[in-house]
Amino acid sequence: MKLNPKIFLALQSLVPKHRGVFTISDLSNLFLSKTEVEIQQKLKPFLKEKILNRFCRGIYVAQNFDLEWLSQRICPDSAISFGSALAKEMLIGSIPQKTVYAVKIGKTRIYKSPLGQIVHFGFAAAGKELWFGYEMAKNGIRYADMEKAFLDTLYFYQKGRKFSFNIYSDIQVDRLNPKKLQKYLMQYKNPKFRTFVQGVLNEYHSIG
Repeated sequence: MKLNPKIFLALQSLVPKHRGVFTISDLSNLFLSKTEVEIQQKLKPFLKEKILNRFCRGIYVAQNFDLEWLSQRICPDSAISFGSALAKEMLIGSIPQKTVYAVKIGKTRIYKSPLGQIVHFGFAAAGKELWFGYEMAKNGIRYADMEKAFLDTLYFYQKGRKFSFNIYSDIQVDRLNPKKLQKYLMQYKNPKFRTFVQGVLNEYHSIG
């Protein structure tokens, strides 16, 4: 099947609105096709010409797509956190390129592609009480604030997750709001975790 120029132009006009991220449902509307077999057939020339690339099941991306937006599309109930949020707020240096770290309720999932990587660390269903400190930004993407991104990082670090930065020396903790941080910390019922966080903070204070 050859590339349909009308569909190509229609797709290009939709790229900014969709931030380069298209679901099968989006493509179904674009191709005016209802069955997945039909959609896949019409997709072939776009994939061959690399106008679109498959990122993960049911998700296709154009050139220069928004990786954070893709994270939100994959899991609408997730929030950008950890190093991604800390780096955005300049509390740490850069994190690995083309990688986004987010948090959600449920199982941890990692989406890998030559185009990038999305890591969704999951709170267990019983951890719903820890779902706070996240706000939807004007760009339609949910982010953790600085204090919650810091606590999320330490929470999963204590559970054995590794990060590209040193939690004991690479975070500018002096920029965190101490009152908000302590308020957030009191919502964690595990006393061992609260002690661990205080130990990390004390380490920074001793260095300072």
